[in-house]
Amino acid sequence: MSLTHISLNDFRNIEALSFSPSKDLNLILGQNGSGKTSLLEAIYFLSNGRSFRTNKYKMMIRNEQDKCVVHGKKQLHNLSIPIGISKSQNGETQLRIQGQASRKIAELAQILPVQVITPESYELFFGGPKERRKFLDLGVFHVEHLFYEVWKNFNKVLKQRNALIRSRPANFIEQIKFWDKQFIDLAEQINIYRKAYISRFEGYFFDKIGGISSVFDGLETRYDAGWKGELSEVLQSQLDRDLKLGYTSKGPHKADFSFKVHGHNVEEIMSRGQLKLLLYALKITQNNLIEQETDKQSILLIDDLPSELSSETLGSVAKLLANCNSQLFVSAISSESLTPVVELLEKDIEMFHVEHGRLITN
Repeated sequence: MSLTHISLNDFRNIEALSFSPSKDLNLILGQNGSGKTSLLEAIYFLSNGRSFRTNKYKMMIRNEQDKCVVHGKKQLHNLSIPIGISKSQNGETQLRIQGQASRKIAELAQILPVQVITPESYELFFGGPKERRKFLDLGVFHVEHLFYEVWKNFNKVLKQRNALIRSRPANFIEQIKFWDKQFIDLAEQINIYRKAYISRFEGYFFDKIGGISSVFDGLETRYDAGWKGELSEVLQSQLDRDLKLGYTSKGPHKADFSFKVHGHNVEEIMSRGQLKLLLYALKITQNNLIEQETDKQSILLIDDLPSELSSETLGSVAKLLANCNSQLFVSAISSESLTPVVELLEKDIEMFHVEHGRLITN
């Protein structure tokens, strides 16, 4: 069920590289600028069709090359599924799944569920509702199979409604009623899927993960659907405001899934180390839940794991990772910095050194 083979061509500073990772724990070691983070980025790109480091896709393509290419093989029971993705200088993306061309990144994401933890991942707490919606919807996408089509259709309707609000044609009232009916139907479906997933998420977190550290004592989740009351009434009452703003201000696209301790936002009372521990707990819960619900092993990418963590917090991270069912790819400058974590894990380990974009297997 794991990613059994990875190959890269002209990705970042990596000309060509291929390796077969462990199904459990893979340590990617190297100095800053060696290419270890690029290796994690390539795995993320293989699943999501984009980078977790930049919105500028040309940054992923090695200097003066036409395109970057990443291939992999995902083991699913007795089936080995080859997958691949490339990005050209002109912005064209090409996908292949089991030798067949595909146009849908969502198909790759379904095969290869991936989450990433970086030193910048605090955005889950500080980045506002958008970041937390992304986290929530990643889980819903994998667990609720009809969610993606509903979400995609909702965004089409939202785009139409916003265009109508900005253009205000002569028959505006008739048109807004037409689009609002579809908007409401799809919004309520999204809300049902999200609430069902959150119930599962809370159950797994508090039953399996929450007791690992006292940091999680008093933790609560809060879900804001993006509106309160009957959505038809909300849209009608907000219409004048929406016309002034030029967009739809209420709906599932404004939802939030936040985390509090004794009623206070976690980012207001937790230290950076405690927030990072919570971040690990939330990501591990989500990955384990995806595997439990779909029977597909997820991947967790952890860039520079020792960063900003005390030795005590590293021990708590190790306890969390011991309960993580994901295939792990962990980067660090040295193996010594990972010792407090690795020595507590009973996992099959492969160690790789990256130097100037080249991989050296130990």
